[in-house]
Amino acid sequence: MKRTGALIAGGLTLPFCFPAAALEFSPGDYEMLPANKSLMLAYFQTSHSDALYSQGKKVPGENRLQTEATLLRFIHGFRPQDNLSIEPQIIVPLVRAEMNTPFTEQASGAGDIILGIPFKFSPGSAGRDIFSLAPFVYAPTGAYDNQHALNIGENRWRYLLQGVWIHHFRDKWALESGADVSWTTPDNQYGPGNATLRQSPRYEYQAYLSYQLTPATRLGAGGGWVTGAESSVNGTRQQDRLNSRYIRLSASHFLTPSVQLQISGGRDLKVEQGFRQDSTVSIRLGVLF
Repeated sequence: MKRTGALIAGGLTLPFCFPAAALEFSPGDYEMLPANKSLMLAYFQTSHSDALYSQGKKVPGENRLQTEATLLRFIHGFRPQDNLSIEPQIIVPLVRAEMNTPFTEQASGAGDIILGIPFKFSPGSAGRDIFSLAPFVYAPTGAYDNQHALNIGENRWRYLLQGVWIHHFRDKWALESGADVSWTTPDNQYGPGNATLRQSPRYEYQAYLSYQLTPATRLGAGGGWVTGAESSVNGTRQQDRLNSRYIRLSASHFLTPSVQLQISGGRDLKVEQGFRQDSTVSIRLGVLF
């Protein structure tokens, strides 16, 4: 999951806060759930960054960020029609982060709860395409203290709309692409002076190629691009528009017909603003019932 928010260090304004501003998906995530089934997911994620960028230039000095997160996600699928699946869900993140820029900041606690309701539709074509439109709402429930540069919660509402298309162009191959946009309400308690923080819409595009190695095992590779999300503080533009690119590799396997294990990892290729992830690893356990 991606980062957003605000940090002021030495006069430099940089986005950094939890939870995610956009939702990364993995190959297979937008396949339809079996009718009237539920899926419980637990994610264990860690990432490391040792470079900080501002307006495309690396900030001098030792700047590091280490994060560890556990996310719990519950999904239930309804099938009003054979080719339509409605899957309401809730995501609860628990995060621990440590930042050195070079001063040290630590933050931990529950993040903003995310509620969503994807609509997945299959036109029944020979290519077995699936189209999905998924609105999500981030509630400002996460830990937030405007006296600190690093926070777990955003202290504002976020609304995200994600669209995904899956095209099965061979028996074992699929191309999955998606785009999302998110908007936020103002944060009127930004920084020690209770300034007003606003942010322009944030955009993300993702694309993955997946291969069904066996009926139980899927491999995937792809990446994404993030842009937008320029901030303003009390009406002053911060010139911190995002422009980042990243890659991801993933492998998932059903240990039993109802238990799936997925491992994914990757890194940022280019970052214009904020920390550049040199490594991120996620382990996901899912139980279908």
